[in-house]
Amino acid sequence: MGKKFKATSMEKLDNPLRRKLLPPYEIIKDLDMQEGSRIADIGCGIGYFTIPFGKTVGDKGIVYAVDINPSMLEETRRRTEKENLTNVEIIQSSENDFKLEDSAVDVVFTSTVFHEVDRPERFLDECKRVLRKKGTLIILDWNRVEEELGPPIHERMDIELVKKHVIEANLAIKEIDYINNSFYILKCTL
Repeated sequence: MGKKFKATSMEKLDNPLRRKLLPPYEIIKDLDMQEGSRIADIGCGIGYFTIPFGKTVGDKGIVYAVDINPSMLEETRRRTEKENLTNVEIIQSSENDFKLEDSAVDVVFTSTVFHEVDRPERFLDECKRVLRKKGTLIILDWNRVEEELGPPIHERMDIELVKKHVIEANLAIKEIDYINNSFYILKCTL
């Protein structure tokens, strides 16, 4: 999202290995998303989670696919059209302005984004601004371990530092979970 953002090939963002390590439908099922929910997929990339969210929330729900990169948004648009999803709205944003109204969503979801933001406190303030009262913020990101897949360890943000930022933003941590050794999920509420 911030200055650390690098152009990435579509194949790197969606391939059989990534789907095995980070299975979007299984993760969404475990997040207990509800039909009719309003979700902001911040840093949606190619729509890796956007499409499963769109199918999960159904026609009564909406998914805002938000990203700063126009080519990623175009790929998300292409994929949602291929899936005939009419409940996804594509939004080009900046890092700390999601282009959504105040209290617009039940859930803000970020996947492998938080380690890239320049100013976590401003990013979290923007997450809080767009969340409805008692809304949920979900941060899924790379665990700070050395491995071949994903960013190098020095670019990953340790879970303890993420927790510190979340607590300083006056968000309550509801749950922390791990997906294999590579990812963590932090669930927070206003």
